Amino acid sequence: MAINKVSAGRGAAWINESIAALKTGGKAIWAPALLIGFLGSIPYLSMLQGAFILFFYGSLVLCFSQPDGQFSAFSGFQNGNFNRLVPVMLLNIALAVLVIAVLWPTLKVAVEAALQGTEVPQDQAIAMAQTVFRHFIWLLPVGILVHWLTQFAVPSATVGGLAGPEAMRQALQAVMANIPALLVNLICLFIVMVLVVIVFMIPLALVSAATAGNTMLTNLAVMPITTVMTAVMLALLSGNMLFAYRDVFGAAEPATKDTEVLI
Repeated sequence: MAINKVSAGRGAAWINESIAALKTGGKAIWAPALLIGFLGSIPYLSMLQGAFILFFYGSLVLCFSQPDGQFSAFSGFQNGNFNRLVPVMLLNIALAVLVIAVLWPTLKVAVEAALQGTEVPQDQAIAMAQTVFRHFIWLLPVGILVHWLTQFAVPSATVGGLAGPEAMRQALQAVMANIPALLVNLICLFIVMVLVVIVFMIPLALVSAATAGNTMLTNLAVMPITTVMTAVMLALLSGNMLFAYRDVFGAAEPATKDTEVLI
């Protein structure tokens, strides 16, 4: 499959197209997104949802690709999609294990102190912060690379039907050819997600204040808000995956005039 090298500005277009699709997608997108968001708002069940979040992304990518109602919140687990997405999930698990392995020796002291109700001496806390910062200097780029690989690999495996290893191989080629667009996209995604959180934090704060003193009532009252917030965030990320894939892999529409094809 030909891989398009797109202009940097296309990175902003992907999130704009995702927002537009979310506005017009109707229940074919909103129903699965809200169901996934609801699962993520239930205590304990949210941990299970988080463990399989990559497959739910795959489901929503399919919902965005054909918003005619034939896909559901669980389509990422069906029709071979689960097997194709497992290698992508393992890549993300490997990243999580790497982060824990690198940071735990440094953070262990702080965690133990918190559990014991004591404080870490100031000089030791400063040294820990410096160590964590040094690790993040190289962990952050690695995390961003895995995010970009996942962004292309998920739709390649679900919409494109590629096997997981091949989807990741082509995703790597797409990333290497489109770093400027991906950087713009990353910045736009960050801004949009911050705005979404800010918008939903207002009703969350009001509801929490109104039900203060009753933990169970607070949890029940905020559940609809967290459900919608999670649904919006996951849907926007999934739509962004699909439109980036279509643009770079030429899977839907002809390349624009500022696009060149890499053979």
